[in-house]
Amino acid sequence: MRQVGIFGKRKSGKSALMYALTNHKMTKETAYSSMEIGGVGKIMLVDTVGVDVAESTAGKSAESIEVALMLIPNDSFELELAWISKLRKTGAAIIPVVSQADRFVDGGKNLAAAVNEASGLKSICVSAQTGAGIAELNSEIIRLLRGDSVV
Repeated sequence: MRQVGIFGKRKSGKSALMYALTNHKMTKETAYSSMEIGGVGKIMLVDTVGVDVAESTAGKSAESIEVALMLIPNDSFELELAWISKLRKTGAAIIPVVSQADRFVDGGKNLAAAVNEASGLKSICVSAQTGAGIAELNSEIIRLLRGDSVV
C-alpha cells in the first residue's frame, strides 16, 4: 500500500490533519489511517511521532513514505528544515504544510513565504479546525502520487 507520512513537532497538528484528510473524528488510539483516493487507489496515512522527540522513530517511518507532509506551526522551523533535508534523501516527495493556519492573522501566508524561500518548496497553508486548505493539500498529494508534473 502506498504511504503518505505526516511529520512535524509534537502539538503541530499531525493527528488533526490526518483526521481532516480522512474525514474521520479524532480518536487517541489511531496512528494509521487509510483512505481511497480516486485515480491513485488506497493509501496509508502515517501519523509519525514528533520529530522533536529525542528517541523519535520518525526517521525509520520515512523509509517507506512516498509523500511526506512536513507540518510547520510557527516561525521557528529550523528543525523542520533539517527534516526536509533528511526526507529528500529518502526520495520522498515533500509538501511543507503551514499547519494551524487559522491561528495566524494572514492565514499563514507570511510563514509560508518564509518556508518557501528557505526550503525551495511550495508550502500549503491548512487548518484542520476550519478545513481551510485541506482540498488544496489533498489535490497536491494526488498530483504527487500520480507523478503528474506541475502545471
